[in-house]
Amino acid sequence: MKIIAHRGLSAKYPENTLLAFKKAIEAGADGIETDLRLTLDNEIILFHDKNLKKHTGIDAKPEDLSILELKEFDMGRGEILPTLNELLELVEGKVTLILEIKYNAKTYERLCEILITHIKDKLDWVEVSCFNDKVLTYIHTLEPQVKLHKLIEDVSLLEDDGMEEKYAYTEYFDINVKLHKIVLEKGLLERKKVIFWTVDKEDLTKEIESGLYGVMQDDV
Repeated sequence: MKIIAHRGLSAKYPENTLLAFKKAIEAGADGIETDLRLTLDNEIILFHDKNLKKHTGIDAKPEDLSILELKEFDMGRGEILPTLNELLELVEGKVTLILEIKYNAKTYERLCEILITHIKDKLDWVEVSCFNDKVLTYIHTLEPQVKLHKLIEDVSLLEDDGMEEKYAYTEYFDINVKLHKIVLEKGLLERKKVIFWTVDKEDLTKEIESGLYGVMQDDV
């Protein structure tokens, strides 16, 4: 079973920083998950929230600032906000990267287009995830070889008998661990590569026995 570091080794180091990613690799994680947003000047950065206030005290959206402005902020322990290129250079195929595109109606197409130029020669170790179907289908149109993760946190989607057919173009279902019982009941683990997020102390013994592909954790 694969162990994926959620936003890097975020239980011990500032999330989505090069320090957290480096420590995840050193700790033996099989993969790293991170979040993608696009800056005002079209740089792909690794940042989760819609607003910078929680991490920097500045009430602003990442999409409204340039990379130089964003690089001024301390993300914790002196770490600065990293770019996708910096992460790709750090990892260099040592582990799998799962890149979650944070949906923004104004920027997602441009982000996807720029992303493909960065990862098209790295598809053996770089994968893409999203909640939003428009993003997933657009990535699939741009580059059908990209391995895609459909993020799921809505129980009604799991109960839809047509779900697996609808998302046949995706490689993985990344599912909120709170839904692990229904996933087990539906027999999904035997038919699809499933990754549960964000796993803490849940007992997944039965799920692992049924073929659970991986877990996403803050601590690895």
